[in-house]
Amino acid sequence: IRLVGYLGIKAPMTKTHYKNPLFIVGMPRSGTTLVQGILCNTGSYFPIPETHFFSRVGYGLPEKLNSDQREKLYATLTGKSRIEVDKNEFMKFDTQESIFNYIIDTFNNDNRDKFLEKTPRHVFFVPKILSYYPSAKFICMLREPKNVVSSQITTTRIDNKSIIRLAFLYNKIAAAILNLKENENVVFIKYEDLTNDPQSTLKSLFEFLDMAYDPSLIETVSAPPEIVAKHEFWKNKNINQSTIFENREYKWSNSLGNGEANLINIITKKYAKQLGYETDVKWLPAIIGFFKDVKKLVVPREFRRFLSKIHG
Repeated sequence: IRLVGYLGIKAPMTKTHYKNPLFIVGMPRSGTTLVQGILCNTGSYFPIPETHFFSRVGYGLPEKLNSDQREKLYATLTGKSRIEVDKNEFMKFDTQESIFNYIIDTFNNDNRDKFLEKTPRHVFFVPKILSYYPSAKFICMLREPKNVVSSQITTTRIDNKSIIRLAFLYNKIAAAILNLKENENVVFIKYEDLTNDPQSTLKSLFEFLDMAYDPSLIETVSAPPEIVAKHEFWKNKNINQSTIFENREYKWSNSLGNGEANLINIITKKYAKQLGYETDVKWLPAIIGFFKDVKKLVVPREFRRFLSKIHG
């Protein structure tokens, strides 16, 4: 793996309007919003909230859509992704590709020729995205597993998320990331590198994007409010963040006990190592952590997600 340290409704544009789009994918809670904010602050990209288009809105539907399928897609877009578009215009399109382009167009108030879309779970759909945009580039974010899981259980209003489910979700995402390791359209960034050595990491990133790097960018890293949806309260800190904070390696210990931490280490050990993270395992605390967590896993909501290929 290559590692380097709202809305105004418009008439539809054509697919060829967008030449070199950029997608930020990878681990959740790994600095994706931070990187999106920095890049939007350059003025090269217009701000877009997470669309969840491939992982949620169009997931399970065919590329060519009939009227009922377009109605379903529209309901998911407005209900779950909470993106509002003109329904009459929306229903004129009959493919997922044309609908996705239309959604992007609604945020393009300055008629720019490239966009930046950030939905971490789109890491599962890189081949499909490349079929739409062969020249697209991807920033794939990585982070140590315990901090990923810890952040997911603390930045939510949903109680009793299963540690086991989230650890296996880490593995599913890691496997998708590893499938991209030979793809020249993808650059991989560790959250730890970004926060511990932001200048070098961002300089390498900008080289990958063929953009001039301005060192002063790390002095204004606040995210544009337009990329934060109302329900994403955990991202509000990104709007007010003025600089990149140094990584806290053991931040996970604020919300995870010893048993939970060792349980995560056991479940994710194989994939974490392949992503460059070494983990220690103590079996007795992990077993205790397992029996404490399994009652959360068997809750129907959590168990359904556990069985999902891309939703955890």
